[in-house]
Amino acid sequence: MKTAETLLACCVVGLACFIGGQAVGASRASALRSTPVSEQAGGAIVIPGARRFVPPDSAGMARVPNAPMALGSAPHAQELLVASPLLRAADMPRLSPEDMRQRVSQGAMGTYVQDVLLSRDSTLARWPDRSTRPLRVWVQEAEGLGSWTPEFLPAVRDAFDTWVQVGIPVRFTFVVDSASADVRVTFVPGFATGISGRTVWSRDANYWMVSSEIQLAVADPSGSGFTPPQMRAIALHEVGHLLGLDHAAGSEHIMSARIRVRELSEADRETVRLLYSLPAGSLR
Repeated sequence: MKTAETLLACCVVGLACFIGGQAVGASRASALRSTPVSEQAGGAIVIPGARRFVPPDSAGMARVPNAPMALGSAPHAQELLVASPLLRAADMPRLSPEDMRQRVSQGAMGTYVQDVLLSRDSTLARWPDRSTRPLRVWVQEAEGLGSWTPEFLPAVRDAFDTWVQVGIPVRFTFVVDSASADVRVTFVPGFATGISGRTVWSRDANYWMVSSEIQLAVADPSGSGFTPPQMRAIALHEVGHLLGLDHAAGSEHIMSARIRVRELSEADRETVRLLYSLPAGSLR
């Protein structure tokens, strides 16, 4: 009798656990459906001569100077749509799509803004003005990571400072606490797909950025470690994504899908200046 009662009790408990598990699963599924989906930002591969872009799920791979890398299929830059109560109305100026198109047309000369718009479905994403409230940047000290060197730290910081010197209304300050950072930079051994860096940033429904993470490889797929100048070039490219730029068609730009230079081009500078002279939003 006791055996039968015990067996019945086990069945009841098992059924309760099953129902509870189903409820939790349904709750999680509902939450996922209500959470904005992630979208791919940038990462378009320019096909020389064809002016055609591979769909975003086959993202462009950044290649550093003197370190050829094969193209892969992993996302190179990604954006996440989030609900953000962090931005104030004063931080988010608005223009009509018609006014946006007119301003872009007037300022497009000498830029690759059309490449950005083509790969981003006619939208522009950027940070609100942060001249007086610098973005807090945390850069990881990855002492236990092979091929990592302390010389990478000033190289990465210089990449951020180089973009600031262009004259955009964004400043950066470097912090020691990752929990308080708006931007987190971490180092990884490498990427199996051959990319050298990856940027993920979050934006609100109006395309204003609210946070970001950058991953930088310390070595190429063969295991050969990057030099500090190469790391600076990789970081320059990824900070460009962080600021809202996508890949440029020309190989002379730091924002080329394949990095062949180590400094910003004039078009890199002019494109980010134009971007930050406009509000975030859609041109449609």
